Amino acid sequence: MFGTSLELKGRTAVVLGGADGVAAAVCRLLAERGARVAVVGPDELSLSDLIDELRWGGAEAVGIVAAGLGDADAAAMDAVRASVAGELGPPEILFVLPCPSGAGGWRRTVDSGLTATFLALQAFVPAMAEAGAGAVVTLAPAGPDPATNAVGGGVTALTRHYARLFASAGVRANVVSWTPCESTVDDAAFAALYLASNAAATMTATTLDVAGTLMRL
Repeated sequence: MFGTSLELKGRTAVVLGGADGVAAAVCRLLAERGARVAVVGPDELSLSDLIDELRWGGAEAVGIVAAGLGDADAAAMDAVRASVAGELGPPEILFVLPCPSGAGGWRRTVDSGLTATFLALQAFVPAMAEAGAGAVVTLAPAGPDPATNAVGGGVTALTRHYARLFASAGVRANVVSWTPCESTVDDAAFAALYLASNAAATMTATTLDVAGTLMRL
């Protein structure tokens, strides 16, 4: 019963976050469960490799190159939504999974994580609400630097805001809080899949904390 509720056959899912890490792991889980997958990222070569892998496994998948997402470009995000709708149909599931680090400085980290998440929600969620259904999962990173932690806290608050705002329209929005660690990538991806699936149909404004064996203080 639980396994069946994780099936997503015929549903269109958008994954923003590039072609590696949690985003790539989510794409593979979606493909295994029959979803149509649109993978969005800035690197055409890595997107092509992932799309080829998904298609080889029998999935319907497209890659959308969007270099402006990390630059807080609202027009680029609107163009992504239009491209997905044109190629695969109206998006029913949205994963916003960038995992910025403080290496790029405060502004770059906040734009590539928090602002990009806001623009994605702004571009995709109203259309889901018009259709009367949708599931959104965001990734809130926790790290050793203040910028990454600010992004994580902001993404969590923003996602809960959208969950409250669109609950009556049938759109759910939940968060995976994750301490970046290679050994827990698959755990974070499965948590994201669960939140997007019918297994979590009654859950919204919820945060699942995936930290593995790491401790947060």
